[in-house]
Amino acid sequence: MFGQERSAFLPNIDRKFIDSLARNEQGVPTSLMIDPSLIQNRLKSIQNVIPLIYNQYSHQYVEYFAFKKAAFTQHMLEKRDLYFPIYEKYLKQYGLPDELKYLSLIESGLETKALSLKGAGGLWQFMPYTARGDFGLRVDSYVDERFDPERATEAACKYMRQLYCIFGDWHMALAAYNTGPGNVKRAIRRCGSTDFWGIYNCLPKETRNYVPQYIAISYMMNFHWDHAIQPQEWAFHMPSDTLHLKGFVNLKVLSTLAGFSLDTFRVLNPHILGNSIPSDVDKIIVRIPKDKYAFFRDNRLKILDSASYFGTRKVLGISIGSIDSTAGLRMLKNSKKKYVVRKGETIYTIARNLDVSVLELKRINRLRSNRLKRGKVIYYFVKEWVDMDESTASSKVEINNSESVVIKTKSKRRTIYHRVRPGDTLSQIADRYNVSTIAKIKKLNRLRSSVLKPGMRLRIS
Repeated sequence: MFGQERSAFLPNIDRKFIDSLARNEQGVPTSLMIDPSLIQNRLKSIQNVIPLIYNQYSHQYVEYFAFKKAAFTQHMLEKRDLYFPIYEKYLKQYGLPDELKYLSLIESGLETKALSLKGAGGLWQFMPYTARGDFGLRVDSYVDERFDPERATEAACKYMRQLYCIFGDWHMALAAYNTGPGNVKRAIRRCGSTDFWGIYNCLPKETRNYVPQYIAISYMMNFHWDHAIQPQEWAFHMPSDTLHLKGFVNLKVLSTLAGFSLDTFRVLNPHILGNSIPSDVDKIIVRIPKDKYAFFRDNRLKILDSASYFGTRKVLGISIGSIDSTAGLRMLKNSKKKYVVRKGETIYTIARNLDVSVLELKRINRLRSNRLKRGKVIYYFVKEWVDMDESTASSKVEINNSESVVIKTKSKRRTIYHRVRPGDTLSQIADRYNVSTIAKIKKLNRLRSSVLKPGMRLRIS
């Protein structure tokens, strides 16, 4: 999408990495099983602003979603209540047709972390450079706002409004959303028409299928009952409240002290990729469970102190009388994990999903090539908070009041290294590790320049 030829996508429900629906043309029925007049009349009955044209192409995709991909249609019905309220809110805000909400089903299969083979991501399948450059979304190894349903939907509405202003026709705007306005303009020049069906044969093959797919999925969302497709279970939003965070925050500590799991945080905040919010974030909105919000609000300062500070940390105390010399004392430790390569995965997609660099994966696993075979076991390290005992550190516990404990740790001095990720700067790294100046890091690593390359290993202390 957005400036390149791209396809519509149908995700494998068990995976975040998705493949093309439009490429699989042999799966589209050639013989008609549903009465054409029935589909034609029903399309007329639900047509609003965007024309729902009946022809052989839209008919074939109706049958595709009704028979061959009935399971996909059912899955969309089960998940639509998660995202349609968000879509409807922004479509109304930007004065766009409500029926554009069905486009996301073709784009991503309602998978927030859907990734295409070409790198488009999220519910609305933005390419990274378009998300950053045209719509101001943050896309890096820490935060990817293409995966934030709210931010991505607003950006998609802005883009669709731009495309309609360019072409003045919704079918042409949809085609441009898929393949980029440049390709549509070239098709107009070659075919001499400003109508989608008039330039149909001049468009890339995958884009030709895009509008018929949109028409067909719009039909199925309204008449699925008549084709014996119905949801078996419904996905609902977890009630949540929003927080505004700034600067470095360890999300494992935040979620633990606020009374919910890191996995819950990830479900509510799919755009946060790592275990922390980087220090260069000026303001970011995150969501936490609604039933935990009051506790967080009442203990906000203590929780954020714990989640953002490495040396002396405030830890919420439940039973102060039961605390011994190491109670509640925790440390970050590298834990070795293994991952089994699945079909279609590359070292780049695995590195992104595991939040590590490609160079680090190759170093740990002694890989000379970027090629990976399905079933291969690769190893990686993650930082985890673990309980400390008397053998790992001595501690001093000071009871300040009935609500908090300040734990000061004394441990052996050790060398700390940082692996540079895309988007890292010396200033960010210095803030993250509480280094007073970037000059210290440059001196330790004999750096003449402040320019960093992903994969570099920097000594911090």
